[in-house]
Amino acid sequence: MEATRPSSSSKSWVKWVALGCGGLLVVSVAVIAGIFLIVKKATAGPEEVVHAFLAAAGAGDYATAHDHFSAPLKEAQPLEEFTASAEANPMFFKVAETTFSNRSIDTAGAELSGTATLEAGTVVPASFKLVRENGEWKLISYQIGS
Repeated sequence: MEATRPSSSSKSWVKWVALGCGGLLVVSVAVIAGIFLIVKKATAGPEEVVHAFLAAAGAGDYATAHDHFSAPLKEAQPLEEFTASAEANPMFFKVAETTFSNRSIDTAGAELSGTATLEAGTVVPASFKLVRENGEWKLISYQIGS
């Protein structure tokens, strides 16, 4: 019995299919990376506000932290109330690192959610919603811990 070898035209076909699939994979990865970078860049301003808020609150500078609140949040949580709450739970404002696994931005505002690693090493859920107020990003709500 004699073995048959595949013809060169069938090898060529497999080669082109493999090249096409590889090219599609490379393009898909590039598109996903591009979208990720665009969203990350678009949420850079809100993320800076969150970090400034956390740094000020963690340092005990509650007035500066409160300045990052939007007008509706300032009404809902006046400086005295925010200060009392922060002083009662200072560990939640001593944040060593934030990781935002969910980011969104639209005409209504921005939302960042993920985790905060506290200076004590505890990892807690964290979410921040921001709105544009007089051209600046301001917190409309925040949640640190459960």
